[in-house]
Amino acid sequence: MSIYEGRTGRMNYDDVHDVPTASNAAVPSPSSDSSAGSRAWLQHRKTKPIDRLLPISGRWLDRLPPDVCPRELARQYARIVNLIALQWNDSEACCAYVDELLVDRRGARQGFPAEVKRELLRLRDHWYTRERTLEP
Repeated sequence: MSIYEGRTGRMNYDDVHDVPTASNAAVPSPSSDSSAGSRAWLQHRKTKPIDRLLPISGRWLDRLPPDVCPRELARQYARIVNLIALQWNDSEACCAYVDELLVDRRGARQGFPAEVKRELLRLRDHWYTRERTLEP
């Protein structure tokens, strides 16, 4: 016996959700202003990233050696520091995330400012050396 047996109305399986059509879909209008296009894209994000340091990130920064601590990264990109701090002890996730930040795999990315990139490189080097010399 099928759960669809004896149903009235539409009989196809896509009737659970209305499928948007060109007449009722909320499609942002194209604009020649690139910043307007960026704002339209942001409206489609599920949640806004936290753009301030979390307490766990502050504690992680305090434990780093002063010459490695990414101060400029934390100032300009707090959300990235939050993600690094949360993944710091996960060898696969942390390496993969920092590598994604440093290597442009999607093409045509603007990239980080020079000081932020230097901090990311120092942080990555410290991560690899701390495996053998510092706490796990």
